[in-house]
Amino acid sequence: MASHRDTWYSAPLAQLNYWMPVYDVSADNAMAFHPEYFDRAIDSPVYNYYEWNAKHRAAASSNVRTEVRPLPEPTEPVDLSSSTVLVTPVGGMLEFSGHHLHSSVPNTSGRTRFSIDFRTVNIDDIRCGAGARNVDSRCTGSSIRDFISAADLSPMPDDIVALFNDGTETKGDLVSVPPAHAISARA
Repeated sequence: MASHRDTWYSAPLAQLNYWMPVYDVSADNAMAFHPEYFDRAIDSPVYNYYEWNAKHRAAASSNVRTEVRPLPEPTEPVDLSSSTVLVTPVGGMLEFSGHHLHSSVPNTSGRTRFSIDFRTVNIDDIRCGAGARNVDSRCTGSSIRDFISAADLSPMPDDIVALFNDGTETKGDLVSVPPAHAISARA
């Protein structure tokens, strides 16, 4: 995947990402980070999460080899010469800010890379305004409704969701998880 910040995709600035390889990875099929861009603006075309959900989300399976959907991307070439590639052992985990510019290393290993990745936000961080400084994200909408409580699977509290309302909620689909009782009923 091209170099990107998750915050370009309407992720909260307080989002933390976790990445765990299922099998051994090597420098030619791992994750790359571009730390020199953490405080440097290099993007971000306009993107609206709700429009994306309505118009493009369902086409994911037809964009496996080549991505043709309109995605936020760097507006200038990323200097890959100073990339930091972390070769994480099986059982290891990378934790990083959703604001970090990161990418998948072009896979020349001849092996498919399998990983488990997920994202988290801490409600207290959001309430107090903690998170990365926004240097270049001009997206609208928010993925905040996608997060559920790890303790009881409850949806994001309404007061937190309200902090992310920007007037574009009617532009597309508000994707949110079903109520906790609906999840547990399927389990």
